[in-house]
This record gives sequence, C-alpha cells and structure tokens, in this order.
Amino acid sequence: MFYTDVVKEKLKEEYPGLEYAAALIGKGSEVLGFDDEMSTDHHWGPRLQIFLKDEDFDKYNLPIKELFSVNLPLSFHGYSTNWSEPDTSDSMNQFLELKEDGLINHRIEIYTVKQYLELFLALESLELNEIDWLTIPEQLLLEFTSGKVFFDNFNELTNTRKCLNYYPNSIWKLKIIAQWDRISQEIVFVGRTGGRGDDLGSRIEASRLVRYIMEMVFILEKKYIPYEKWFAIAFKQLAIAPSLGPILLKILEENKWQQREKLLCEAYLIVAKKHVELELIDDSIINIVHFHNRPQLIIPVDKIVNQLKGGISFTFNPIIYQLGTVNQFINICNNLNPRFCKRVQNFYK
Repeated sequence: MFYTDVVKEKLKEEYPGLEYAAALIGKGSEVLGFDDEMSTDHHWGPRLQIFLKDEDFDKYNLPIKELFSVNLPLSFHGYSTNWSEPDTSDSMNQFLELKEDGLINHRIEIYTVKQYLELFLALESLELNEIDWLTIPEQLLLEFTSGKVFFDNFNELTNTRKCLNYYPNSIWKLKIIAQWDRISQEIVFVGRTGGRGDDLGSRIEASRLVRYIMEMVFILEKKYIPYEKWFAIAFKQLAIAPSLGPILLKILEENKWQQREKLLCEAYLIVAKKHVELELIDDSIINIVHFHNRPQLIIPVDKIVNQLKGGISFTFNPIIYQLGTVNQFINICNNLNPRFCKRVQNFYK
C-alpha cells in the first residue's frame, strides 16, 4: 500500500518513464511473512527498496532521496514515515519517530541490483561456481528471494531472484548427502545412551536428530532453511509437515528411550520414502535394521548415501560430502555473515 498509494505516484509524477524496480526484500520478519504485533517495536514500518539501472544510478539516486525527504506524508495509515538514525547501542536498529514538520528521514533505500548483491550477499556477479554456492549463508538467500517485488519494468531484480531461488541440482544433492552424514554420526546414540541409563543423553540426542530430520525435509522440498527463531514456524509450511510433524513432537515428548528410537525410525522411513518419490533412491534399500550386531534400531544410511552419490555429475573432494554447505557445519548466527563465509571458501579449496 505504501508503494502503490505514495511512492509509485510520486515517482510517476516526478520521473515519468523511469525504469526501476520497487520491492521489500532482505532483513525483517515481515519479509518472511512471520511478523506479529511484537515485531512492530523495531525495524518495522513504511519502507521499501528502489532499484535503478546501473547507468541511471548517479543521475537519480540523490534526487529521488530528496524527493521523498520533502514530499512524503508525515504518517501513513497511522505509522510514521520518519525513522530514527541507526542505534549503535542496539544492533543498528531503527525506530519510527513521528515528526510534526520538516524533512523526513525515510527508509526508501536506493540501490542498483549489483550494489545490493554485493552489500547483502557479498557477490560480485551471478556467475557462481560450486564453492560460491556452498558458502553463501542460507538465511541470506532466503531473505533475498522472499518478500515481494511490487514493480519491475526492466526485470533485472526479478531475474536475479529467479537465479538465486534455490541451489543448483548438484548442490542440492550434495546437501542431502551431507545431511545424511550428520544423521549417520548420531543415529545410534539415542539407543546407546538410553541403554546405559543415560536418559538425559538420550533426550539430547533425540532432539538433535529431530532437528536434522527437519532440516532434511527443507532440503528435499527445495526450501531455504531459516535461522533458529523461524525454523519450526517455517517447517509447518512444508508439504510433508502434517504427516511428519506429529511424529517428531511425540519423539520429544516420549519418556522411554526404546519408543523414542522406534519413532525416530518411523520418521526416517517417511523421509526415505520422499527420496523415492523424488527418484533419488529406489525403495529396495528402505528398511529398519539393527546397528551391526547390536540392539539399536536404525535405517541403512550408507546404502542411501551410495545411491545418492551416483546421481552427482561432478566429483567433490570426499571431505566436502561430509561438510555440505556452510550452514551445515557452522551454526553460529554471528559467523553466518557473507564476508566471513567468503573466507571459508579457502577451507573448501
């Protein structure tokens, strides 16, 4: 509404025929559609981005900023259009500050698509190799491709978002293999710890494996995985969630480790059958087995991984099959920023 009722009209009036895109993408719970009343206390209000063509940026950037500083209404549907300066003591957050007159410190941010790619994803172009893809933080890919493009009459932003909509097929399969590797490292521990009388250890392992399973489903459905705050909420939107979600909840509520182990195997089978539907593996290898000659129940992850590896068209260093993307072996939000992850490329090489 802010774009349609205010921004669009001002641009049409002042710069008829201007080629640009208008969108709300990037940071913010409202971009992902997860905002609620509490979200409105910071970084929330009438705002958007304008994207100009490279050759037009120098000519129009400052005049458009000035146009909106002078000509915006002081409020829009009860929300101030004026924002505070970034608060250096509060993660650079900005807050709505109602003014009675004067220039508006608005949040109509102006970029070229190339500038925004570099700023937001640390990408200089869309010519990405495998290691580039492996080291882009997934939350940022989600934020760049979420939200809404309100208008785009030269299609650069629209096409860029399509290019980054999800990983290439080979990277997708690599992520699946790496996720099974994570599961395989701990798949036996719910029963092993439980059998030793270590109920706390068994519960911890069950919760870890539940998370790994949830992450696997995001990957299979080709959806970027959000960071912790929105992880379970986003999971509920997946197609498989109605059948798998109740089982995962039972695992976390279960007091007997033997039942936890059985429920986990039930969840693994649902996930493995999804692999079959996607023609990634054949159903002859899907069954519940004992771990070697021990009593713990698992599914044969090694057979699944071997079939998956046969579907990748290029060869990675074996260690990369275990690492997967940067999000699969780094789970600290502060480290999952694009410039840190660029440096991680050396680790892959």
